[in-house]
Amino acid sequence: MPWFYLAIVAYALNAVVFVVDKYLLSAPIPKPVPYAFWVSLLSLAVVVVIPFGVSWVNFNYFLVSFASGAAFFVFLVFLYKAVKKTDVSVASTKVGVMGVIFTFVLSLLILKDYFSGQDVIALGLLVVGILLVGKAGKGVWWEALIAGVAFGVSTVLLKLTFNYSTFLNGFFWTRIGLVSAALLILVYPPTFKEVFASLKNSPHHSRFIFVGNKILAGIGFALLYVAIKLGNVAIVNALLSAQFVFIFILALIFRNKISGIAESVKRAVITKKLAGIAFVGAGLLMLFK
Repeated sequence: MPWFYLAIVAYALNAVVFVVDKYLLSAPIPKPVPYAFWVSLLSLAVVVVIPFGVSWVNFNYFLVSFASGAAFFVFLVFLYKAVKKTDVSVASTKVGVMGVIFTFVLSLLILKDYFSGQDVIALGLLVVGILLVGKAGKGVWWEALIAGVAFGVSTVLLKLTFNYSTFLNGFFWTRIGLVSAALLILVYPPTFKEVFASLKNSPHHSRFIFVGNKILAGIGFALLYVAIKLGNVAIVNALLSAQFVFIFILALIFRNKISGIAESVKRAVITKKLAGIAFVGAGLLMLFK
């Protein structure tokens, strides 16, 4: 099952990306909005796929794509706010699970997908899991909630773009929407100053780390899509819980060795986090089965 190992590697790479994000947000690039801006701007690389079949569909299609990209930008801002504020294992689990929950809820409301009794039980397990994890770190409920709603909106609208055109068109135009939303924030002068001050004041080495980290994120994203294409999409999605475990392990290994990584090693805290991750894993497995 090569797809299984590809998925595990992808989630492991994403875990590394999360930990590096925490480091960069703790010192070299300290503000979440500029960080989200520069992450979004890297999506301009999507122009390389234009010769492979990208086409203009219609204006309504662009509006949906723009809304999906804009919602993803909001997701990034509040994801990074959560990562900056609390333990990376807590932030990643809360935001990740909230994203799964709201994607399912909005799929029901917008895409008219069907919910079974098993889905309801699975969502209940996810809620219990994030409540347990939430007790193990600083409160980032509002950040996780807004990030989860934004991720759900972005994902459901992305699905709509796939339904009404090709995968390549959906991918390209939603990324253009993301870049456009990021550029729009520059209209507000204080944000404009904040964004470019972050570039000017960040050390050169942190810029290389930032770009390298986003390249790593792109590789993880690509491996995940290959795993979904080759294997069982339900199991690949359920393995998201493995990412939370990897993040937790990396945070413990590098705690107090890397700036910003300061996971608590108190027995009660570790027990709550592991129990929460176990509930999340069970919920994801049941949800995507």
